[in-house]
Amino acid sequence: MQRRMLLAAGLPLGAALLAAPALAQPTAQGTAWPGTRQVRILITYPPGGTTDFVARIYAQTLAAQTGGNFVVDNRSGGGGVVGWTNVVRSANDGTTLLLTDNSLATAPPLYPNLGFDIRQDFTPVSLLVDYPTVFVVPGNSPVRTLREYVDSVRGKPADANFYGSMGAGSSPHLYTEYLQDIAAIRMTHVPYRGMGPAFADLLAGRIGLLIAAPATVMGAIADGRARAIAIGTTGGRIPGLPDVATAKEQGFDFTYSFWYGLLGPRGMDPGLVAAIKAECDKVLANPEIRARFIQQGATPVAGDGASLRAVMDSDLERWSAVVREKGIKLE
Repeated sequence: MQRRMLLAAGLPLGAALLAAPALAQPTAQGTAWPGTRQVRILITYPPGGTTDFVARIYAQTLAAQTGGNFVVDNRSGGGGVVGWTNVVRSANDGTTLLLTDNSLATAPPLYPNLGFDIRQDFTPVSLLVDYPTVFVVPGNSPVRTLREYVDSVRGKPADANFYGSMGAGSSPHLYTEYLQDIAAIRMTHVPYRGMGPAFADLLAGRIGLLIAAPATVMGAIADGRARAIAIGTTGGRIPGLPDVATAKEQGFDFTYSFWYGLLGPRGMDPGLVAAIKAECDKVLANPEIRARFIQQGATPVAGDGASLRAVMDSDLERWSAVVREKGIKLE
């Protein structure tokens, strides 16, 4: 996934929090969003991962901007199907939104009886941020670079080394499959119900490698419980981990990232979509919020619904082929 570089600028968070709530954006029919209604920002993972982190930043900042009531609804289970289905069946009035990562775009080949069409049954609203990938090992691991890790694994049977992901067919799973192909190594996949539980098992030493977004792992890296051994990015090193070499620097052509986007149920009024998109743009226009994301290596994107749909279509085509070729199935 190539990282997107559409940037914005705006007012500081402190000013937004101290000022009176901004006027809610009117839709094409003149209805304000969110008005007095509670807005659920639903994610399909338990607390503790990057999706949860991004969702809470948006919920808190949107509440400050609009004076509205925003809650993060963690609906894990079924590999994401429970949460996705909940959004598909919700009213399309802007009170239920899905904040998702790449995983939605890889769902169709994994769930032949998914029960909905990701192209037809969601309304793409906005791309939000794009994170580089971080290759992480336990803090007590003897390896300090991705090259050292690959050398230590190469030639050993798959069941001698375990890696984790937030579920079969998730981006970390598919990305690690790609790494194994380009590095000529084999490992055994251990799926979890979210990145938080997977990372907890990495810290406990039950798995030896995890590809994650920076927001999930930065705290543990800082206090030595985990070690970053590479950054997957189309650009250079990231501000939050300046001493960690990119995968490309270490001889591995790995440039995939994690994108995060906002969608609603199908059939949303275009004026309502535009109003929500405008408020999301204000979040990323906030210098303090932007700095928080950028320090972690993320790119604030602010792409529109058409951009999000294009990204989803591209991922669906690319990773569906990988799922078929490797015979990846839900475990």
